[in-house]
Amino acid sequence: MIDRRVDSSPKTRFDDRAVSEVVAFVLVFGMILVSVGLLYTVGFQAMHDYQENEQLTNAERAMDALSDNFNDVLRYSGVDQRYGEISMREGTVTTSGDGTAIDIEIGDEQLEDEYEQFDLGTDSTVNLGEFRYHDGGDSVAYEGGGLVRADESGSAVLKQPRITCKDETAIISLVSITGGDHSIQSSEGLGVTMSVNERYSTVIDVNDGDTVSIEASSTDSQYDTAWESALNSNGWDEGNCVEPDRLVVTIVEAEITF
Repeated sequence: MIDRRVDSSPKTRFDDRAVSEVVAFVLVFGMILVSVGLLYTVGFQAMHDYQENEQLTNAERAMDALSDNFNDVLRYSGVDQRYGEISMREGTVTTSGDGTAIDIEIGDEQLEDEYEQFDLGTDSTVNLGEFRYHDGGDSVAYEGGGLVRADESGSAVLKQPRITCKDETAIISLVSITGGDHSIQSSEGLGVTMSVNERYSTVIDVNDGDTVSIEASSTDSQYDTAWESALNSNGWDEGNCVEPDRLVVTIVEAEITF
């Protein structure tokens, strides 16, 4: 015979509670997974940003120490070589004989047209060349004796170049990096040597009514904002030193090797 009996026992409260607990477990577990995923994504990005910022901050300190060491060639005429080290941390160091162009005028005449010793064979009075540490889109560059930080949004001065206009005297002291293009990336420390090739220095009596002017033009305008700031901060009104009595110019051509 066929058993036609049907289990018609009603569901108990225990069954409903079990289902609710399963659903709650699934929801809580899902929330945990989502939270862990968000924490990993946000935390990883924050850690990455922190590491990048810390890396560039360390590069700034290292480049600041290097620039202070290298600037001895401007401060002391008897110094022809300086050595320093920089911790690379996967960054890249680049040197080049082509960089920011500086034009210097007295009155309406280019400095190199009036004084042959400053005719350095470039289209401008002096080409500062290039020595910079860069990682991604951020860079810290040695600019003529000063230090500039730049990224995609612009540039800012970290250390002022030796260009002043005060007490009726204009002073322009710049280092020009010469030589070919070189680049190296490393995770270790890098030894860097600056060697002086030529040194040009003179004191010029400026005619009454003449203005000494500086115009800086960097590659792709990368450092233009920083140079404008540097000039304004050192007494140059939009690049002009109005009617000084004298101009003291020192230009040191040097090569950087590593």
